[in-house]
Amino acid sequence: MNDALRESTRARCKLWVEHESALVFGSGRFKLLQAIEETGSINEAATRVRISYRAAWGKIKATEERWGVKLLDRHVGGKGGGGATLTDDARELMDRYAEFEKRALAAVDEQFQQVFLGE
Repeated sequence: MNDALRESTRARCKLWVEHESALVFGSGRFKLLQAIEETGSINEAATRVRISYRAAWGKIKATEERWGVKLLDRHVGGKGGGGATLTDDARELMDRYAEFEKRALAAVDEQFQQVFLGE
């Protein structure tokens, strides 16, 4: 591989966590929870990550059921308006996933360097 190609070539991978062959958590759900944290709204977060409210809610419920934790505290309408906030369990899940992804991508990059670039 020539030097210019060598400098601009990187390995990439997509990671997710499964339980009994069912998706529990991955980058899409991470981004959804991040958007909920930023907006305080499932609906606004769904719009931001370009999925329907129904799809967003389905992903949240599926992760809660499969992981066995509550991810959101929901606040229904009224004078102050509705909304949603992340639970401590959701924040911990996000922190752990971010660390897992960081380590996994570093390992993938290291293996790519060794296998493809002979370094």
